[in-house]
Amino acid sequence: MGTGYERSCWFTLPAQPASVSQARRALADHLTYWGLPYGHDLGYALKLVASELITNSVEHAAVLSPEVSVTCTVHDGWLWLGVRDRHPYRPVALLETVDDTSGRGLLIVRNIVTELGGQIHIEAHPDGKTLWVILPWPVA
Repeated sequence: MGTGYERSCWFTLPAQPASVSQARRALADHLTYWGLPYGHDLGYALKLVASELITNSVEHAAVLSPEVSVTCTVHDGWLWLGVRDRHPYRPVALLETVDDTSGRGLLIVRNIVTELGGQIHIEAHPDGKTLWVILPWPVA
């Protein structure tokens, strides 16, 4: 049975390294404003996951995507975090083990999300993609 609790935010930032910390702060501010716990293990995991997803977009998609969009929704005990860019490349590090020197951050994201009982999805769009992370999140 759902709680009926739902909050959402959406913002767009330039595809620049400074946007990673700005996005983390914006997410923390929204969760705090919504009265949701952020200073716990899930909050720290969310910071790392958000940082890695946004960093990946900034580093690999900025050529085709001058902006990165971040969506965060909390609904019925789940937090949905989406990072969207306009590059069609779908990172394989989320789907399989990577032996290369790059892609480790997304491999860490996949492992953290899985360990916390969450999910990760890549949603393709005609003009890019969204990486979605879904985590269990206490609403009170």
